[in-house]
Order: sequence, then C-alpha cells, then structure tokens
Amino acid sequence: MTDETTQWNARTRLALAARSVDTTTADTVLDEVAQHCADSGETPYEAFGAPDEYADTVISERIPPEARAGLHADGLTRADHLSSALAQTGVVTLIVGVFLWGGSGTMLSVTPAGLTGSALTAVALISACLALTFSGSRLRAAAAWGLTALVAVMLAAAAFTTLPITRLGRLPAPALCMLGVVLLWSATRSGPVSHHEGVTMTRQTDAHSRDEDWLRELHQLLRQRHAISHDRAAELTRDAAHHLIATGGAPQDEFGPVELYALKLAEQERSGSRWWLRQDVQAVIVVLITLGYLVSNLLSDGPLWQTIVASAALAGSLASLVFDLRRKRPIRSSR
Repeated sequence: MTDETTQWNARTRLALAARSVDTTTADTVLDEVAQHCADSGETPYEAFGAPDEYADTVISERIPPEARAGLHADGLTRADHLSSALAQTGVVTLIVGVFLWGGSGTMLSVTPAGLTGSALTAVALISACLALTFSGSRLRAAAAWGLTALVAVMLAAAAFTTLPITRLGRLPAPALCMLGVVLLWSATRSGPVSHHEGVTMTRQTDAHSRDEDWLRELHQLLRQRHAISHDRAAELTRDAAHHLIATGGAPQDEFGPVELYALKLAEQERSGSRWWLRQDVQAVIVVLITLGYLVSNLLSDGPLWQTIVASAALAGSLASLVFDLRRKRPIRSSR
C-alpha cells in the first residue's frame, strides 16, 4: 500500500467518523475501495475522489434513510417527532374538552361550521407542533409544516365564519377529553427510541478507532446534549477532523476530553447568539401574545370560535415550551 493510499484511507476514516458513520460500515466501504483499486490499478483518489466527497457519497448511498432520520440535530427520530406532535395535540384536546364541558354543558351541538373548523384547527395544531420539533434540525421541513399550519388556520377561520350553523347532532364534551387522553397515551407508545442507531462500535483497539470514536462522540454531544443544529455540528466536527489531519495528532491530545471540548464549543455558540433568537425566548413571547389575545377575547365576550382557537393555540404553545425545557434538562445536569 502506497503512502498516498494510506493517507487517503486515514483521511476517509476521519471524514466518515465526522459524519457519524459506524466503524463496521467504514471498514466495509474501505475494503471495497481496496478491492476495486487492486482490480483496476487505480488509486483511491482517481477512482473515488477526495475523502470528504467520498464520505458524502457513502452517507447518501449506504446509510438507510431511516437511520439518517434518527440523527437530526435535536436528537429526535421520526418517531420522536410524531410522539411530540401527538402529546401536544393531546394536551390541547384535553384542555379544550374541559373548557367546553364547563362552558357549554355536557352535550355540544355539532354544526358544519364547528365540525369543519375544529378539524382544520386540529390540522393546524399538529402542523405547528411538527414545525416546532423540526425547527432545530430540518429547516425546510419546519417551514413546510409552518406554512401548512398557517393555511389551516386561515381555512379554519373561514369555516367558522362562513359555513352553516345548522345543528347536525350532539356530541358529549367528555368525548373530547377522552380523545386527548388517547392521544397522550399514543404519544407514550410511539417514543422515545434510541438515538444511537448506526453508531455501535465493534473495534476499540487501534489509534484510528479511538480517533473515530472521539469524533463521533463529539458530533453526538453537540447535537443531542447541547442542541447544536445539524449543519453547525457537522461543520464543527469537520473542523476538528481537518485539524487532526493537518497536525497528525490525537484528538485527546489536541482538544482534551470530548465532553469538555463539546461543552466549550456549545458555550461559544450560545455566547455568540442573540438572546431574542433563542427558541425558549421566542416560545415565551408566543405564549404571552396568545394569552393576551385569549384574555381580551373573553373580556369582550368575543365569538366562541375565537376563544376555542385561542385556547388551542395557548395550550399548544405552553406544551411546546414545556417540551423544549424538558428536552434541554440534561444540559443542566451533565457534568
């Protein structure tokens, strides 16, 4: 094996580790590279390009979408996103059911306006919850769900105000409370799941494995414990990998313990951000605005549908805030 091939293999291992590719997969693809080069007479650079480019190809072609979905910046899998949306929707449904039960009696009149408007409000709520949970890792998905929530709110308002109010039947208010309980139970059944799929270590003996493990752990700590965005965590990990490639040093010697280095990077990221852009601050602002609108509508004897929508929005924003604070709790307890 030539020095050029050895260097390519070492850089590719670090590039794969920086992208949280497990050691088994790295061994497999590098064995395939060696076999191809032996058969064709090409060098790895000639056959597969630069290490970073090849690592990106491995990610797109070898890592299943289900596994990549479990490695977002916020540490949430698809099941966790669904669990979060179900939990928040369940809280809102339960609160609205109790509110209507106490304010309108045990039996509720079902009208085309109320039925359609309530269904669209539920769609808006679930979409808003998904937008919030995706906001820390997948901005395009968050924007799409946010747009869906906005359209659903507008359609719900139109339904409440323009559709007929002829009574179609009656619905027991406790049924809404039971629906909220079922949604909360479903949320506990769909999550949480392990966030470490695809990163199991099988060999821990040589220096390369230790370096890869250090980079993988740095990536995981930045995303899951310190809630750094996916792109930024990947960039910081690649910077560390490039530094190691340039110096030839070990990560423990260059940066120190991985947990302390991840904490240092996270503190630098947080110190450089504006306080009004923090997710928890924005969530508090939304809660205060929604609460103010709800109180104003109640004091002015506003339409019932506005009270329902405002109550649902307030409950959803409170549930999102509580969820976010609970998710960040490990940061305060970590050593």
